[in-house]
Amino acid sequence: MRSEKSNGSSIIHRVQEMELDEVELESEYDIEKTLGEGCFAKVLLAVHRKCNTKVVLKAVHSEMTSLKAFFREFHYSYHLSPHPNILSSYPVAFKADDCYVFAQEHAPYGDLAAVIREGGLPEDACKRVAQQLTSALEFLHSKQLVHRDIKLENVLVFAPDLSKIKLCDFGETRREGCLVSKVKCTWHPFLPPEVCEAVSKEKFICRTAADCWQVAIVLFVCLTGSPPWKSADLADTDFSNFLKWQKRRTTKLPHNFRKFTPRTLRMFRRLLEQKPEKRAPVTEVNKYLKDAWLTDTSPLQRKNSDNLYLNCKDDDDDDIKHVSDVSKTRLRKFLNSYGLETTVDQKAVAKRVWEWVLSCDNNADSALDVT
Repeated sequence: MRSEKSNGSSIIHRVQEMELDEVELESEYDIEKTLGEGCFAKVLLAVHRKCNTKVVLKAVHSEMTSLKAFFREFHYSYHLSPHPNILSSYPVAFKADDCYVFAQEHAPYGDLAAVIREGGLPEDACKRVAQQLTSALEFLHSKQLVHRDIKLENVLVFAPDLSKIKLCDFGETRREGCLVSKVKCTWHPFLPPEVCEAVSKEKFICRTAADCWQVAIVLFVCLTGSPPWKSADLADTDFSNFLKWQKRRTTKLPHNFRKFTPRTLRMFRRLLEQKPEKRAPVTEVNKYLKDAWLTDTSPLQRKNSDNLYLNCKDDDDDDIKHVSDVSKTRLRKFLNSYGLETTVDQKAVAKRVWEWVLSCDNNADSALDVT
């Protein structure tokens, strides 16, 4: 007999299809406005007349997607809903106006893209986003699922101070380890290098590491207001410069990373590892939530930050190893606390050396006189 945990894990991978009822949209819902529309789907804000409940209807154009693909997105959206940082989907699905439709909760403050300001958000707000987004993806990954399309538009805002956000849009979500193609209509700066390198219609293995990369890009945009590069490709100068610094081929920190503290740089370095098999899991973010993320961006501060981080090692230990001068200062204070003298009088040392040299000369002269 299987355990409850294994049963719960297996249920989410069994996508069930059913016959959809044909519904006349205007007879069941009062459509207030269109929240968004693309070539594949449109998102409508509506009120269900019988229940007087405000909902969001995601209507996927039937000629642009298969029924199987629609049920997969509806299935994952509904079964992942119990998590507090994943958008709630209701057990309502139907067909209307040549669209496959399902209902979700309404996010009153739009998406994360709408609240990002030039120069980025305050550090505390970014940390709130990081903690909640990490929690949602940790839950997703525990089900052996990969979101594959983490971007600002897929993070919905439920509180102005970002104390409540929710991940949405599971249209590209797939089981870890299966073969997938590139995500269509996504923002290119968010794609990890292994996806950028893939040929357009070439299949590649679906990995949770792709989500980890995209989380790092989301956090970078939250902190700075713009992505670190246009594409994770060696032809992109910004990405190429980051890669050289990351692999310690240069000590020069890329200009768009200079506002971060050494601990934040370490976080980005681990999440933005070029090789997916070496990339840190999404839970890596939790190790840095109590640290300062932003620092002074003066030239002196940047130089100090570069030098300090150059002395860091990528060990399992989270502690940053400081420069040798800091270690010597701590040792001197420790010895002084026990009454041990740690200062050296350089003049006295020089005097003793010269006395020793002169004594050696005198002894040599005496030996010559005797002979």
